[in-house]
Amino acid sequence: MNRDGALDPFTVFGIEHRLDLDERTLERRYLQLSRDCHPDLNRGVGAADCAAVLARAAEINDSWRVLKDRWERARVLIELGAPGVLDDHKQLDPEFLGAALERAEAVANAEPAAWPLLRRQLRADADAAWQGVRDAAAAGDFATAARRLHESKYVRKALADLEARAEVTA
Repeated sequence: MNRDGALDPFTVFGIEHRLDLDERTLERRYLQLSRDCHPDLNRGVGAADCAAVLARAAEINDSWRVLKDRWERARVLIELGAPGVLDDHKQLDPEFLGAALERAEAVANAEPAAWPLLRRQLRADADAAWQGVRDAAAAGDFATAARRLHESKYVRKALADLEARAEVTA
């Protein structure tokens, strides 16, 4: 368990604490763990055991939700590496915030013809943000990883806003 009482999803899955996980291997592990807790395989258990199986299934599902999303996985790994570091490093550089505001305005004001180029740029920015999180976490610099993760939210939000605009007009 971590400091807020939540289970460590890496431990629930019985896997190494790291950001880069093979998605297919992770999904196979999820399916294996889910099968082990499936009600059809646990029909003969008593009420107390049934409650334990259901609790285990909930742990597995909650862990899957975190581990399959690279950003959530990073959030948890950073917090496990340095409890409280995410809260301690929420304040971002004003220059970064100004650029984030300009990016949001560009998304809000972009004409449909500009969307493909803007989408490519935002995806590249998101990939660069991910690389920054990965590099800092790999170096054990959880303060920088936390800042990069907080910064990535602005890029990911701009990309999501652009995708939403594209869906509305599609």
